[in-house]
Amino acid sequence: MSDESAKPMAIDHQKLEEVAREQLVLLWGDLERARCSAINGKWSMMCDSLVERIKSLTPLVGPTPWEEIQIPLLELGIYQQVHAELGIPVDVDMERVAKTRESIDGRRERARSGL
Repeated sequence: MSDESAKPMAIDHQKLEEVAREQLVLLWGDLERARCSAINGKWSMMCDSLVERIKSLTPLVGPTPWEEIQIPLLELGIYQQVHAELGIPVDVDMERVAKTRESIDGRRERARSGL
């Protein structure tokens, strides 16, 4: 074994924060998928587990920007509730969320009607 392996690794804190932020975005996506897959279509133990993981990372790197969160999690207030429970203020532009929902629903309806 060389002396090199005995040296402690330098931690790249910037990279660590970047990875944690990326993981938070993925966890929010996982939460929406778990919510949709729940037996009742609303919530499950998997959702609880994902929220706990989100809550453990968020204080370390701050909230995921609401623009990167799935629309239903914003509409239902889940994103806002998680942050309220952490005591971290978030400001979601619900007017923009509603306009985005209208746009998505409009495109979906046009696709269904073959336009």
